[in-house]
Amino acid sequence: MIKLRKKNGFALLALAACMLLAACSTCSAAELDPPPKKEYLQSQRYDESVTALSQEMPLDIRLEALKEAALSYGARGGLAWRTYFIRQELNQSASQMDKIYDFRQLLIRAPSGFVIEPPIVSEALDAIIIEGDGQKAAVSDTIYNINRNARFTSTARSWRQYLERDWGEVEDPPGILLPRTKEEIVLWERLVDKGWDEGIEQADVIFEEDLNRLNADFQGMIRYKKLLAQGMISPPYALMVNRGVTGGGEEMRVGDRALEITGKPALISETGEWRPVSR
Repeated sequence: MIKLRKKNGFALLALAACMLLAACSTCSAAELDPPPKKEYLQSQRYDESVTALSQEMPLDIRLEALKEAALSYGARGGLAWRTYFIRQELNQSASQMDKIYDFRQLLIRAPSGFVIEPPIVSEALDAIIIEGDGQKAAVSDTIYNINRNARFTSTARSWRQYLERDWGEVEDPPGILLPRTKEEIVLWERLVDKGWDEGIEQADVIFEEDLNRLNADFQGMIRYKKLLAQGMISPPYALMVNRGVTGGGEEMRVGDRALEITGKPALISETGEWRPVSR
């Protein structure tokens, strides 16, 4: 189960997404064909009629290569399998996710129908900074940072950009590295199983990292709105220039307008400019 760091109660915003993992192992696939099961990966065998080069490969080298192939094969299979079911469960909860992570409501309107994506502002509470050789230190109740500033965009972000992944087809290892003897088969099945478990774990870790990144960006834009209302950060300023008719030859633009963000949002340290916000 993924554990989320709770910060200022924002983890509640991701509760629905976090709960997805609890059901991912049992949810049914509806749209895409699922990746091969672990048993299929374990059942792969050496084919003498197709692969005859192993006779020329030293046994010790082939055995080590077989081990690596089994681990990698299992890991890729487990990663694809777990990711597939995470994605299926996300699709089943898409309407809820659209409401929770609605980036459209955070966009800033600009001239000529353009929109500006707000800055992503991070917040660190009770931050301690140790400088140089440790002879100086500072502590702050709160530190704000603009991690990425405002910019024009044509469309709002979507949670799908963060959470939906597709690792493609799980390709079989080269035939020369498939198990042939009874001992190799036992080893192959054991290592595929081990790799599979590692792939499952990796898929969960990747999902957690993606979810944390989604939360950080979404929360950062909400934080900008809050700081803007408190007078602690400035808004973006955009300049529009009407250029009339431009171009010629093979391309001509009529009613051409150019926009530029001439004033990027900046944190305001003059406390006299701050204002309380009623709850």
